[in-house]
Amino acid sequence: MEVSNMCHLIFFLPIFGLPVFWIFPFNIALPVYVFIGGISMLLYYKIFQAMRARVRNGQEAMIGQSGVVLKNIDPEGKIKYATEIWNAVAKGKKFLEGEKVVISGFSYGMRVIVAEPPVERN
Repeated sequence: MEVSNMCHLIFFLPIFGLPVFWIFPFNIALPVYVFIGGISMLLYYKIFQAMRARVRNGQEAMIGQSGVVLKNIDPEGKIKYATEIWNAVAKGKKFLEGEKVVISGFSYGMRVIVAEPPVERN
């Protein structure tokens, strides 16, 4: 069996719990099997939750995040995102040093496309 298919074995956890009925009397086996079924449902819920979660690394995770302009962007400059310095490009707008920007995409090479941050409403 391939290692990539091993993760699917967790879906058979309730079936692997059936021998409990052969080993123990029914009044003991039923609560044990219900417990195994409950743990299975909790694991399934957490697995599906993790599968639907947003990407937390790479370029996809950077989109929508904010950075600070280090070198004026007119139309190219530099920004600081987290602890990294990135070459940045702005389409149709100038950004001055110290302004906050939002990463909206990626250009060719290692350049981020930046835009104005959305206006905060209180």
